[in-house]
Amino acid sequence: MTKRKGIIDRIEGKWVVVEFDDGMRDILISRFPMTVESGDVIWIDEYGHIEKDDRERQRLSDEIDELMEELWED
Repeated sequence: MTKRKGIIDRIEGKWVVVEFDDGMRDILISRFPMTVESGDVIWIDEYGHIEKDDRERQRLSDEIDELMEELWED
């Protein structure tokens, strides 16, 4: 089964704007079986099933925090 990773960019009304490797896509918020917010990481399979990946979101958040600390150290 093929899955694609996306990051929630923003929510605009009934649309969730998701950034994938090949660009942005608008997905109806009703297709999400869970509550989502900007910055959440999702996986969507070839059948359109969506899963939220809290562990990957935390990893990306930690990575950004480390980059910000490096930026301010100089």
